[in-house]
Amino acid sequence: MHFLRPNLLRRVGPALTLLVLGVSALIVALALTPPVSVSTFGQTVQVSAVPPSLSLSGPGEADLFGEGSVQTVQHFNGPVRPLIVWKRFNRNDQASQFIQSSTHDGQRVVQTGAEQVGAALTRGWTTFFVRLIGVAGLAGALLYLLALGVAALIPGRPLEAPRRRRLRFLALSVAVSVVLAAACTALTVVSAGQQLAGIQTLADVVGSANLVPAPAPVGPPVKDVDLVVIGDSTAAAVGNAPLQDPTRADSACERSSDAYALVLQLTNSYRALNLACSGATIAAGLLGPQSAGGMTLPPQVGVLKSISSVSVVVVSIGANDVDWTDSLSYCYGMTTCNDQATDQLFQSYLDAFKIQYSQLLQQLATLASHPTVVVNLYYDPFGDTFDCPALRDPQAAAGGPPGYGFASDPGRNNQAEKIVNKINPLEAHRDELNAVLRSGAEAFGDLVSEPRFDGHELCSAQPWVQGLNDPNPFHPTAAGELAIAAAVQAVLPTPAVAPSG
Repeated sequence: MHFLRPNLLRRVGPALTLLVLGVSALIVALALTPPVSVSTFGQTVQVSAVPPSLSLSGPGEADLFGEGSVQTVQHFNGPVRPLIVWKRFNRNDQASQFIQSSTHDGQRVVQTGAEQVGAALTRGWTTFFVRLIGVAGLAGALLYLLALGVAALIPGRPLEAPRRRRLRFLALSVAVSVVLAAACTALTVVSAGQQLAGIQTLADVVGSANLVPAPAPVGPPVKDVDLVVIGDSTAAAVGNAPLQDPTRADSACERSSDAYALVLQLTNSYRALNLACSGATIAAGLLGPQSAGGMTLPPQVGVLKSISSVSVVVVSIGANDVDWTDSLSYCYGMTTCNDQATDQLFQSYLDAFKIQYSQLLQQLATLASHPTVVVNLYYDPFGDTFDCPALRDPQAAAGGPPGYGFASDPGRNNQAEKIVNKINPLEAHRDELNAVLRSGAEAFGDLVSEPRFDGHELCSAQPWVQGLNDPNPFHPTAAGELAIAAAVQAVLPTPAVAPSG
């Protein structure tokens, strides 16, 4: 038997070498093959593949907005699986076309471009894998030639194989690399088309961690309410006069008698209900329960679903979802917040918000009474002047450390520097949030209200915004709530609802 061992090794050795060359060529090809750009609905993503896995099926990966990779919902066949890199969401006209809404027989119909997105991604990955196979073949040849070169440099190990045999082995190396790459990707190409055919949103690709289950109706049916306000502390009117006979929920949410919901009620004889709550987000407040004031409040949309008579729904949401308060505090206390890290963090919050915001609008579009929906944008609290008591921290010692606050540092005329490094980034983020709020509302056929505090910002003679000496800085005063009500009133159809007797 020992006489057969050398023959066996001579036969297995070349085959094992070819297999090692093929696997190495595939790994090299995955590192060198450039990603393929895919554009659809104004968005551009890059598609490539993750390193090969020992398993024959599993999820791909998605790298979202520089926040790290997550596994895809879809499981793909084959050891080489797709990677999608989405660096930024482009908020443009094409993006809004992904969701198209229309009204038929009094009911809202929403259509998405899911099929186009899935087809575009499938074509992109197919193109990438074709390139990958070609690069793998080239890598197989180069690796074999490199191995020959290394062997030739070893003293006492001259190349004994004839030239024809070396050429044949070179061709085999290329063939094995191509076949191995093709075999590893063929199953993926087929399953990718099947998996991506039915996607509806980005969440269908990367998972629904940011999505909130649609709330069920909460409480008994209600038929005596015309207008409902849902939202956050702006709509609750925190820091203003309290309600005369507040419920426990009113107190927990810090709802005020100056809230614009009550202004609209008095102006139009609406039967209004203010469900807004301080600190509310879409996930914890509107579509999910919220903990506030020592109690757990039901989802605002769940309560809204129990009101069959509602004709107008006003929405004020988004600031808490993108951590606007934290951004204000950070910019106030730091020398600058005009940096890439801060901007990227805000963008990640904004992109997550867009997914949940679309879900919220979808829920409002399916309300049984088909109410008019008004989405409020956020006002500008700053204006053009930034050096006044309203923007000075009453707790800070003599102006605070260098760079602290929004006003000029003591003894320095650096207001222009503060505007560039602090105010401008904050206003740019507010504008981006408002752009998302507007585009989403318009995509669903909803109305948009844009309150303006021109001439009544923080450092004006009669500000409509609470300053740093007030209970809730940067929130509207009673006059500010009145201005928001006027902006909502201006966009409502006439009559928006039938006044109730």
